[in-house]
Amino acid sequence: MYEDIAAEEKARATYQWIIDQSDDPDLNDSLKFLREREIVHSQRFREAVDILKDERGKKKIF
Repeated sequence: MYEDIAAEEKARATYQWIIDQSDDPDLNDSLKFLREREIVHSQRFREAVDILKDERGKKKIF
């Protein structure tokens, strides 16, 4: 999960770098959408890690 979070953050940083270099508003709009998507993905992976940490110590009853 941590590797997934890192990959999402790297993609977000890459999109941001391209946005900073570009002066094309249409391209930037698309890149901003992709950047925001990476942020959401990263947040969901972090939530999954928190859930796994919370569930780790609980006794499982089947």
